[in-house]
Amino acid sequence: MRIKILLSPTDTELPINHQHLVNSFIHRALGKDNEYHDAKNNYSISPLQGGNWIKGTKNISFNKGGYVIISSLDDKFINNILMSLYSTNFYKEIKVIGIEFVDEKFYNGWNHFVTLSPFIIKKYLSKKEYSFHTIDEDGFDVTLKNYLINKLTKINPDLDLTDFDVKIPKHDNHKTSKVIVKNVVNIGNSCHININTNRKVAELLYNIGIGQSTGCGFGTIYKSENKTIYR
Repeated sequence: MRIKILLSPTDTELPINHQHLVNSFIHRALGKDNEYHDAKNNYSISPLQGGNWIKGTKNISFNKGGYVIISSLDDKFINNILMSLYSTNFYKEIKVIGIEFVDEKFYNGWNHFVTLSPFIIKKYLSKKEYSFHTIDEDGFDVTLKNYLINKLTKINPDLDLTDFDVKIPKHDNHKTSKVIVKNVVNIGNSCHININTNRKVAELLYNIGIGQSTGCGFGTIYKSENKTIYR
């Protein structure tokens, strides 16, 4: 299930790196000491969407409002969010003004996705040191494929991954970007991703997101044919 949380317009400028505000909002909506905080997640949360960069600054304007996407197959998680959204303030005068349910279709075979937020895959050099896999690496399609197979198998070893495959088509909009969350620098990938699999696996990936830290604003994806939903 996917919901689109609509937020009120504001004259307050937000910093470009504002994911901590989204994360705080979600956990306040879930309630103090909720079971999802700092636990392995089965959901995907996007950064705040709909803003415009203010030229010459490090801020973003949301004077026409914004939205956050939340996706999960966990009905309990979604219901907990829905029950408290309208009573949870996002930030300062920014409030929840509406909720939309998003319906996208999945198929057996190739499903074509686009990243709404960059995804990250860490490359561990030791237990404490790591760098990031990036889209400009040779064989990145294979790296992403193997990562997703490993992630999916851990979630459910009975999933049918027989024909699972990943292709990243060439596209002018593909890029890497630096994303800072609480002073931690991450290098994320934004791109189109074509995934060959069955309908069940495609829907699962859509709901849990691509890559790591999907509950903290990374790796939200959508079907490329539905881009108008996310304008």
